[in-house]
Amino acid sequence: MITFLLYNFNNISQSKLPKDATCAPIIIATDKTQLTQFVGGKSAYPVYLTLGNIPKGLRRKPSERACILIGYLPVDTAILKSSNLSQQKVGIRNQRLFHEAMHIILEPLIKAGTEGVLMTGGDGAVRRVYPILACYVADFPEQCLVSCSKYGTCPKCRTPANDLQNPTPATARSSKWTLDVIKMAKASGKSSKFYQSCMSEDVSGSVYVPFWKDLPLCNIHQSITPDVLHQLYQGVLKYLISWCQSLMTIEELDARVRSLPPAFGVRHFKNGFSVLSQIQGPERKHMAKILLGCLVGSVVSDGIKAIKALLDFIYIAQYKTHNGTTLQYLQDALDAFHAHKDFFIETTLCPHLNIPKFHSLLHYIESIKFFGTTDNYNTEAFERFHIDFAKEGWRASNHRDEFPQMINWLSRQEKISMFESYMDNMLSSKNPPSKPTLLSQRPVPRVAKFPPFPSRHLTTIETKFNAPHFSHKLKEYLNKFTLNPASRSTLPNYPLPFQHVDVYSQFKFNAHSLWEEGDDPVYEPMTVKALPISTANPHGRFDTIVALWNDDAESTGVVGMSIRHPFQFVFLHLRIYL
Repeated sequence: MITFLLYNFNNISQSKLPKDATCAPIIIATDKTQLTQFVGGKSAYPVYLTLGNIPKGLRRKPSERACILIGYLPVDTAILKSSNLSQQKVGIRNQRLFHEAMHIILEPLIKAGTEGVLMTGGDGAVRRVYPILACYVADFPEQCLVSCSKYGTCPKCRTPANDLQNPTPATARSSKWTLDVIKMAKASGKSSKFYQSCMSEDVSGSVYVPFWKDLPLCNIHQSITPDVLHQLYQGVLKYLISWCQSLMTIEELDARVRSLPPAFGVRHFKNGFSVLSQIQGPERKHMAKILLGCLVGSVVSDGIKAIKALLDFIYIAQYKTHNGTTLQYLQDALDAFHAHKDFFIETTLCPHLNIPKFHSLLHYIESIKFFGTTDNYNTEAFERFHIDFAKEGWRASNHRDEFPQMINWLSRQEKISMFESYMDNMLSSKNPPSKPTLLSQRPVPRVAKFPPFPSRHLTTIETKFNAPHFSHKLKEYLNKFTLNPASRSTLPNYPLPFQHVDVYSQFKFNAHSLWEEGDDPVYEPMTVKALPISTANPHGRFDTIVALWNDDAESTGVVGMSIRHPFQFVFLHLRIYL
């Protein structure tokens, strides 16, 4: 199984290291983020660093401090625009500024990766560690910027911009090949010829010395990783939805989206897709879940097959573990797309498929084999760190000359966190906590403070809430609290002493993730709803749940579990208001 990052990378690099030494694969991520929401246009350009041999379950948690901020890249380009320069020259200077700044930040890795550094591990042993830049996580524009590739081409292979729809990737780029192109272009002497010579080879003609030139064992093109958020959801899926709107008309697709019944785990777009603006990643994921069902009956078979293949690719690419079988599923989905992709061109939805984000699908299997599953290096995880490492520091500053203030604020927060961790470790060593049992870890339902449907008659509950025989089941439930066991069999024949109860329309709980790592469980927020039948909602909404019903649950298969109406489940965990 392929689960941990850089397994193959460590095997290859370890053979080149001296005895009793180890390799620490470095993951670098850069992503510009907005600090102001409406006016001001303030932004930050943080650079994050983490290690590939840290479990991904810890790496993605800000509280574990497994990912650190190592610097802010310059974002103020007003000084470059103040002079009378063309837009092309301003872009060239911005790219050079980026590489010069990254060279300053990552310069310590050159000596450390060549000579190694002594580090003390968690077991107390001192080892010589060689930190090597292994992965660079960024969106497509930054991938081209980092790898010195011409914008619009592939940063991993030499496929030209006008042949990206070819189902076979070209020869892989390498750091040596890119540096040789730059070296030959520099020999021409003039800057104009340097730019033209590099661009003719699909290499950016802006940078003379890339920041990764002297980093040991670094192939920057191979280090570029797939980006599920921007390539698949904000890229491929965005194109698909746009094409479907053109094929079916926007009104028809919105009507089909609105007609879908609400369901557990799926967002209900009551106004369709077209009214959405600034669509984020979570919304894209919900749109992908329902897109295919909205196309059946309106799109021809070849179109359905092509769209289904892309959706299959999106979901299989996000598997938490991979083996040869699942990677073959991924390849089959990609082959199915290429077999039916002519549908998009024949229907004039797009003139060609020379789109970099579609071409990037060809490199997913190779990257998964080399670096592990895609959740190891998804930009979505690093965007979460913007809150802690950029936006909160910005809010704490006076918004003038903010970056020194943000750095001081972050430094103080780290010291406070380290002191709190020290105190927690001291207390836990004196009073070690008992290991929680499975029963204590089971999710506890949470409901609103006040019921949205107070004092509803039992008959109304049976009809409007789709809960037939509710009164009889309620009597059986109350019988469990009868002191006299002999009278329990006759109690259901007697009328209830009350006819009204309060009704809650939903409850929330945090379920255990199926992909827990270590001793710290990962919780996923869940919401189960039971909405009554009404004029606006003639069918209501009644989510179905699988409840743990006895002690045999979670042992084998579905033994000890029961399919339950959500209203039954809520009622069994709430007290009745007389």
